[in-house]
Amino acid sequence: MSVPNFEHAEHLPAGGMTGKGLSDRSFVQVGKNVNRKEELIFWTGFSLFRDPWVIAPSSTEDRDGLGPLFNTRSCISCHSSGGKGPAPKEGISKPSALVIRFGSDELSSFSDPVYGAQLQPRAIAVTHSSIQPELLGEAQLDLRYQQLSGKYADGTTYTLHQPNYQLTDLAYGDLDKRTKLSPRFSPVIYGLGLLDAISEQDLIDQEDINDNNQDGISAKYNRVPITPSNHNTAAFHGSVSKAIGIGRFGHKAKQPSLHQQVAAAFRDDIGITNSSFVSEPCSIVQLNCHAAASLGGHQSVEIPDKLLDLVTRFNQLIAVPPARNLNSVKVQQGRNLFYKLGCESCHTASYTTDPAYPHPNLANQLIWPYTDLALHDMGEGLADGVNEFDAKGQEWRTPPLWGIGARKNIRSENLFLHDGRAKTVAEAILWHGGEAHTSQQSFIQLDQAQRNALLAFLDAI
Repeated sequence: MSVPNFEHAEHLPAGGMTGKGLSDRSFVQVGKNVNRKEELIFWTGFSLFRDPWVIAPSSTEDRDGLGPLFNTRSCISCHSSGGKGPAPKEGISKPSALVIRFGSDELSSFSDPVYGAQLQPRAIAVTHSSIQPELLGEAQLDLRYQQLSGKYADGTTYTLHQPNYQLTDLAYGDLDKRTKLSPRFSPVIYGLGLLDAISEQDLIDQEDINDNNQDGISAKYNRVPITPSNHNTAAFHGSVSKAIGIGRFGHKAKQPSLHQQVAAAFRDDIGITNSSFVSEPCSIVQLNCHAAASLGGHQSVEIPDKLLDLVTRFNQLIAVPPARNLNSVKVQQGRNLFYKLGCESCHTASYTTDPAYPHPNLANQLIWPYTDLALHDMGEGLADGVNEFDAKGQEWRTPPLWGIGARKNIRSENLFLHDGRAKTVAEAILWHGGEAHTSQQSFIQLDQAQRNALLAFLDAI
């Protein structure tokens, strides 16, 4: 692989939306080019992102509607300090930042007939006599890890942690025989607005499903439904004119726009209905869940568009940490290895965001996210056996790498891969298989100094 010349712009991975500095407390800060008016919108949206939702009806109608079934009470509990939420615990627990999706290896869009599309381990407290049987959280997660040992070519040993996921205390009967579990650990949220602003055509131009260029990489974009919406960023992604869009958010790229991603998280994780997802997270057979929802008193959806837009705007404007130490000899050596090992084949280094994006501070920005946002076969070791629209059981969306080294400075979980199984970046690389197998094997063949250089580059971006 050829190595492109180093550009000074790499110091500012988000262009004008790069943060003013690196905090040791939180990722929650606005980009440099956000004006005072927009900064007020940012902090107002953050208050809705941070504060917990309560059971309806309550005296705070704009903040009630929790559940009836839910994973967590607030956005920030899954994205602590704008990073990742609490690590999944080994043993039996009711996770919040680790979500268990339900799917099938037979159908492209499947929900368990009893439990729906996602495990919701918590339920609101209901004392009304009409709610029979008692409303309960759906189940608990039993998570166990098996240690796998290996060696680099130079003899240095390493240990990986292979998770096993089972459900216990199922409150509504057994899962369907077709149902498989797909764990999803919360991602960081900085830079999402810029990923939303990448031109859809720029993504499609990278698609190579049949590997026509014979590089061993078969980038594929998930084609997913666009929910009805009149929001300008959603319209930018085509919701006014078409029903299907290019997925770019979520571990299997299930959502085509940031607005839709935020709306889906409100409904699926907190149980807050909205104009994009109007139905409660209750399956057809969970009659007590539907009965509990009817007690809330909301005549329509539980979060109005004006508040949903504020939370989306907060997510758009959160800054990306600046790069660090890029000029050092060691980091530059690592940068060369990053390209020579073929990492950039999936972790596309840079884009210029669409000049037509409706928010000017996100438009026409040279950014360095290190992702193609495409689906790739990552091998059997990372497979969940769940199809999600065009995404197959072994396919996952390439995660952005910007700011990956800054995460260790923030008080949030510093875990990697779709389910948080990797405790270090090196472990994450070692789990790569499928299309990334060649790059993974090349990493194993490096000596310790070379590995450290590559990891130093990833730490710096």
